[in-house]
Amino acid sequence: MKIDELEKRLLAVADASQAQPMKAYMKNNFDFLGVRTPDRRKVARQFFKEFKSQGIDWDFVAACWSKPYREFQYIAIDYLVTKKKDLVLADLPRLKELAQTKSWWDSIDGLDKLVGKI
Repeated sequence: MKIDELEKRLLAVADASQAQPMKAYMKNNFDFLGVRTPDRRKVARQFFKEFKSQGIDWDFVAACWSKPYREFQYIAIDYLVTKKKDLVLADLPRLKELAQTKSWWDSIDGLDKLVGKI
């Protein structure tokens, strides 16, 4: 999937005035673009429809996880939720790595649901 296209779409709905309050809410552990959850989910749903992939695109997940803005980690989790039927036991190490990288309660909550699904 085209991460640059996703970033353009997120920037189009970002409210820079919200970035600092979002960062403060997360104890300044992560930078934010300022995209509110409903807007992020709307962008993600449309993006996922246009860039369908067979199975799980782990390169896309890794690309999102490597981005500095927290919205990308949320989108990676949203993407994995759409692919939860494709998750198998062999994916647990990948999910563990995500949980141990850039981890905070928000990402752990999302990943925990995926691990529970497996």
